[in-house]
Amino acid sequence: MSAISRYIVLFAEILIVWLLPSGCKSQAVVDTSNYPSDTTLTATDTEKVVQDAVMLDTVPPLANGYQWVSYRGKADIMDTGGTRTCNYYIVNRVDSIIYVNISAYSIEVMRAAFTPDSIVYVNKLNNTYYRGTYGPLRMLAHIPIDFNLIQDVVQGHGDERLAHTRYNCEYHDFATIDSTKSFFNQLILKDLDHLVEINARIKVLRFNVPGPTTVRVPEGFRGIADSR
Repeated sequence: MSAISRYIVLFAEILIVWLLPSGCKSQAVVDTSNYPSDTTLTATDTEKVVQDAVMLDTVPPLANGYQWVSYRGKADIMDTGGTRTCNYYIVNRVDSIIYVNISAYSIEVMRAAFTPDSIVYVNKLNNTYYRGTYGPLRMLAHIPIDFNLIQDVVQGHGDERLAHTRYNCEYHDFATIDSTKSFFNQLILKDLDHLVEINARIKVLRFNVPGPTTVRVPEGFRGIADSR
């Protein structure tokens, strides 16, 4: 495989992964214990709220004001070749870092860390890594992808930011955290040009619980250059 082909494959993988929640059928469990709120929900209470939320005529505004948000789940990635399923873990320290971990069949596939300035990406399937700018990802996606855009997708604002592009972003099944806040349970992201769809649903959602913020490149992994 040529260097440019490896380059495209790398960022195609990132493009599929950069904004995952999950595609399983189980209800989300929301941990609000560290999130400023008048009410702390138990897991049982939260499952009922999640189920009732889709029946509400008016859902409270999207949660904001937190310093950390993280969620785990499964995602179905569908294209002309079929459907693949993976597990994911996303951590967002607001305005600072977005950490992504992807696994399939209990095997870790990749890790990535996005900051306002750079990307660090480790592919454990082919022992490669990338450390550099957003330039290559922008070239592949044909839109001005940066940290703020990825963060908006992770936090539930991707439908606004991706309007009038080749990508369609939808959020569904909003769960009420309390009477004043909600968060999405499901994300559907489509690449309309390449007929790729991600159907993703959150299983566990946490606010203000710190998580991983760095990605270590294992010894012996081969780097892919950032040719801007």
